Amino acid sequence: MSKEVILVTLNYRVDCLGFLSLKDPSLNVPGNAGLKDQVLALKWVKKYISNFNGDANNITVFGESAGSRSTHFMMCTDQTKGLFHKAILMSGTAHKDFPNDLCEDFAFRLAQQNGFTGENNDAKVLHHLQGVPARDLVSHDLITPEHRRNGLMFAFGPTVEPYVGEDCVVPKSPVEMARDAWSNDLPIMLGGTSFEGLFMFPAVAANLKALDTLSQDPSRILPREVRDISTEEENAEYSQRLIEAYFGDSPPSSKRLMNMLDFYSYKSFWHCFHRTLNARLAYAKAPTYFYRFDFDSPNFNFYRAKFCRGHIKTGVAHADDLCYLFRSAEAWKLEKSSAEYRTIERMVGIWTAFAATSNPNCPEIGHVDWKPSRKENPKPVLNISNDVTIVDLPEYEKLKIWDSIYKTEQLI
Repeated sequence: MSKEVILVTLNYRVDCLGFLSLKDPSLNVPGNAGLKDQVLALKWVKKYISNFNGDANNITVFGESAGSRSTHFMMCTDQTKGLFHKAILMSGTAHKDFPNDLCEDFAFRLAQQNGFTGENNDAKVLHHLQGVPARDLVSHDLITPEHRRNGLMFAFGPTVEPYVGEDCVVPKSPVEMARDAWSNDLPIMLGGTSFEGLFMFPAVAANLKALDTLSQDPSRILPREVRDISTEEENAEYSQRLIEAYFGDSPPSSKRLMNMLDFYSYKSFWHCFHRTLNARLAYAKAPTYFYRFDFDSPNFNFYRAKFCRGHIKTGVAHADDLCYLFRSAEAWKLEKSSAEYRTIERMVGIWTAFAATSNPNCPEIGHVDWKPSRKENPKPVLNISNDVTIVDLPEYEKLKIWDSIYKTEQLI
């Protein structure tokens, strides 16, 4: 019997949990517990999957959103070297604004919200938290408006560990880790959806008045990693570039909801993908296949319906591609002649072909010859819509504006 190809999916929310980080080395709680769980899971798969007729020499790791970011961390850390053979990054990478110092007091504040009255001492904080029921630990929201303005959505995400222990997974910034990552020798697929920012509809719609005041403090739209190292004059210039790109001559206002969602498509998603692609083109020897999911079904893009609550009925939202790879509770049996069924065949065909052969070209995408991205011309992308075609990335020109606000050494 032939060995089966193994695809390991990283849970899309796992990197939001279990990341308490304390600086005292004697406590051995440097953070990234969730990522370390993933390392252990991959070691288990590598060691035992042959007992389930899996091929331990042909393992693909992939994830979506935070799961994709987790996958990228698994690609970058030396802890996983040799545990898998290719990866698929769907709408998330480690090349994301990484305001590590924003999280420094979270353990102390979490302890205070659970009855701790002592000083901010790592050992005392840990001792107190170890006595708090798990249900109580997760019942508090530590994210302040200031954190949200800086793009932080979860209190305990990945962090640069304060000291390097034997199981350290993030010893330095992800940008630095990606430069000499062991996985630069592995083929990958990388991409996202065409209107990722629809994911932000609930948050933006609930705070539309904030757009009316954006002109008073425009620098708050900048990534913190840019804002913190730039001069006041540079921040003013960079803010104006972005405002002009997304709002044109009219000032930002509560009437420009769609413009703001478009802005978040780039700030929170597409510029991360773009940076990861360019890092791969600069440092990796193996192929990188770049895709853009743009299939806009009126009733089968379940995540757009979930995020936008029926207010927006077109556009391909963050996570909408999952509807065509995995069965959803909202799904129904499709006619084989439908565009939705055809898209499912294409997506499953691409993903399984890549997992089996390291090449995503397959009969389901017909005559299209999808080639790896090239440094001398990074624009071409596989566009998965009603048809599957190779196009120049529609987001490319705005992405170059984002590049222009970063120092060269920051980007990749």
